Amino acid sequence: MTYRTVMVSLSPGRDCRGVIGTAMEFGRQFGSVLLGRAFCRPIHCICGDYSVPAALFEEDRKQIDRHLQAAEAEFRSAVAPYDKPVDWKGESSIEALPERFAREAAAADIVFAGVPKAGELPDATRQPDVCELVMQAGRPVLLVPESCRTAKFDRILVAWKDTREARRAVADALPLLIKARNVLVAEIFSPDDEAAAREGVARVSGWLARHGIAVEQKVVPAEMANASQLTGLAREYGADLIVAGAYGHNRQGRWTLGGITSELLSGSRCVFLSH
Repeated sequence: MTYRTVMVSLSPGRDCRGVIGTAMEFGRQFGSVLLGRAFCRPIHCICGDYSVPAALFEEDRKQIDRHLQAAEAEFRSAVAPYDKPVDWKGESSIEALPERFAREAAAADIVFAGVPKAGELPDATRQPDVCELVMQAGRPVLLVPESCRTAKFDRILVAWKDTREARRAVADALPLLIKARNVLVAEIFSPDDEAAAREGVARVSGWLARHGIAVEQKVVPAEMANASQLTGLAREYGADLIVAGAYGHNRQGRWTLGGITSELLSGSRCVFLSH
């Protein structure tokens, strides 16, 4: 497996240079085709039973056209030096944006998406909810925080938990793990679970070793909220990327990430998630 096709989820009307640049550098490492995708959802689709005045409807249509044109110009300008094929699609969509992007993900091996700034109000007409996107994509999703400007994933922290989702994430991340200089498999365990945690970390580390990946192992007792403790481990290790399984209930609009919350996405590290 490798990442022959990388899809970049763009949010029209917002600065997407960071996620485009990260996806390009990633794509160069794997010789990937790059797909730029941007969708806008008309305002009447999220207004429920409320009617949209004709003037507002028309202004929204004009703004969608402007935002899509600007997104395409930004994408094409950014990828001009890219030496592999690129493809663009930008259009208005009546589907909820996570569902629309998820359908496009069938043409890709991995999806890149930007993480909104902390405290930024959500806009369901321009930005897919990243939690919903992860749960629906059927592909690994690499989330790029606003402050991230690198695609060098030399040091990778695998946030291990012996679950289907974590096993899927490690398998999906295998090409990245093979290229990395250093890989740490770490599990934060609850009281009375130390033996099982050590066994699980050893098992997945052995599997990685058979793929030629020498890994470090770390099993630590839970001392605080998992997100804070995992962030601390990543900072201590100097990780460029965190690989983890995603858990949740997208139909209810809620999710958890094995105890990891949105705090994980508020820093400068990229996060690779599979569900």
